[in-house]
Amino acid sequence: MSETLTRDQIIDRVRELGPWYQNIDLGDGVRTKEVEGVGEIFAGTDIPRPLWELVARDLPPLEGKSVLDIGCNAGFMSIEAKRLGAASVLGTDNEQGTGPGKSFIEQARFCASVLGLDIDFQVGSFFDVEQQFDVVIFCGVLYHLEDWSGTFDKLRQLAVPGGLIVLETASGPRTEVFPGDQDFNGDTSTYFVPSAPMLDLLVREHGFTPHITRDLGTRVLMHLIND
Repeated sequence: MSETLTRDQIIDRVRELGPWYQNIDLGDGVRTKEVEGVGEIFAGTDIPRPLWELVARDLPPLEGKSVLDIGCNAGFMSIEAKRLGAASVLGTDNEQGTGPGKSFIEQARFCASVLGLDIDFQVGSFFDVEQQFDVVIFCGVLYHLEDWSGTFDKLRQLAVPGGLIVLETASGPRTEVFPGDQDFNGDTSTYFVPSAPMLDLLVREHGFTPHITRDLGTRVLMHLIND
């Protein structure tokens, strides 16, 4: 637990920073989505722990590696990467979907502070990141982006040669786009939903080699090597 905050103070701050999309264990029985009165996004779901367990089972050792977590939200995957021994972790989020006065990055910085972890969290677009990383985590972001081709090009720039990109995104039986106010399963922030075969083709065209592909039904999880 934090050296400067009591358990009650941490619980109060969790409420102040709510609602929470990610359920993060802060120790001493405090989990961000399980604090009474906190407010939740997708109540009752342990997001993103089940996805992280799928990601982590195929990760190489992270000791001494640099990690970029794009669309980090409250920092769950950044925190887990640091716990696995990553030398440095940068989490970025453009705060899309936050309500007035709310901040994913503020949530993430709070969680890292409570857990005593040295993680850099920044508000902004990953397109503005300049350095390269050994591992790039890119989960739950691609389907929100209109410039999916430019996104793949940027991912190549962000990963070192031979580096790993962990890509997870929505998928469907056929490739579709949802411009303007059109929605995908009620979500008007979704733009690009590829089929699994199309996604495989696109990542190969952009210079990645799929190392592992998991069909999750309405989602696809891929571990890509930056050739």
